[in-house]
Amino acid sequence: MNATQAYPQAYRTTCVPSGNRLDTIIPSEYIGQKIEVIVFPQYEEPEYNEETLAAMQEARDIMSGKIKAKTYSTVEEMHADILAEEDN
Repeated sequence: MNATQAYPQAYRTTCVPSGNRLDTIIPSEYIGQKIEVIVFPQYEEPEYNEETLAAMQEARDIMSGKIKAKTYSTVEEMHADILAEEDN
């Protein structure tokens, strides 16, 4: 599978890089030569709702050790905790 199959929004094109922004990512021996490139549209960060943002922050806090992660001895104990949270 090539990049344009894996990413349908990508497209192939050719260009002749010159002394512009491309020279920071394209080796100097290719400057001035015709090359084929794959262009990917700019990624836009999705807009998350407040509940999702709070959950993401809680996950970061757990990973960093700011918040202790919950642990359970049994599935029943975990299930009871989930149901109690839903009631709140």
